Amino acid sequence: MKLNEDLIMSEGKFYTPDEVKPLYGQIVSAYQEAFAGEPWYEASKCVDKMQRCEGGLSALQIGALCATCGNRPSKAAYEQRELESRFDALGSSRPTSWYVEQNEDGVTLAALAWSATADTIAVEKYADVPNMSDWLSNALGQEEIVWLDEVFANRRLRPNGNLQNFGKMVVGFASRLDCPVVAYRTKAPQMIKAAIRAFGDSATVSIRNIEVPDRRDFVVINPGKELK
Repeated sequence: MKLNEDLIMSEGKFYTPDEVKPLYGQIVSAYQEAFAGEPWYEASKCVDKMQRCEGGLSALQIGALCATCGNRPSKAAYEQRELESRFDALGSSRPTSWYVEQNEDGVTLAALAWSATADTIAVEKYADVPNMSDWLSNALGQEEIVWLDEVFANRRLRPNGNLQNFGKMVVGFASRLDCPVVAYRTKAPQMIKAAIRAFGDSATVSIRNIEVPDRRDFVVINPGKELK
C-alpha cells in the first residue's frame, strides 16, 4: 500500500527510530510536560505501598505531600532514561515510525507508531485489563495494524493547534508502516475530535467503560480513504 505522499505536511517530519535519537532530549521534555497535565495528570510515580493511584502514577509534583498515603513522591512519572530505553526497545523490535513538529523553541508535538497484531497490543498495552484481549481480537482481527502508541504536545511551546495535522500524520504512518488500519486509545477529547474531523465515518470510536472494557476510549481509523 502506497498512499499519496503529497498529503504529508511540510510543518512536520517523519523519522526512523535511528533518525529521531538526536531529538530525544526535547521529545522527553515534551512527553513529561504533556502527561503531567490534563487529562492524564501523571506527574510522579506513586509511592503508596497499596498503589492506590491509577496506573501507579500520581498527579502530585515531586516532593509534595500525598493526603491519601502520607508519603512524598520522589521520582518523575516518566524519567528520561526510562523513556529513552523504551523508545529504543520499540525501534529495535518492530517496524516503528516517528512524527515530530517543531518551532523555533523546540519540539512542539511528537508521535510514535508501530505495527502490531491485536495479540501484541493486548499483551503490551492491556496487561492489567484481561477482558481487552478478546475485545481487541473482535475489533481488529488478526492482521497487523498501525498502533498509534503516543501523541503528545508541549503546550508551553505551542498552546493551541497541536492536532491541526492529525489526519495527514495518520496517513503518513499508514503509508510508512504499510498497514491499512490505524488504532489507538485515549482519554483526551481532542484526540476523538481530530479523528472525526479528519476521517468522518472512516473513524470508529468505542466509548470507555461502555463500549470498551477499559478506562480509555478506543479509536479505529481506515486512513486509506480520502481526507475530509
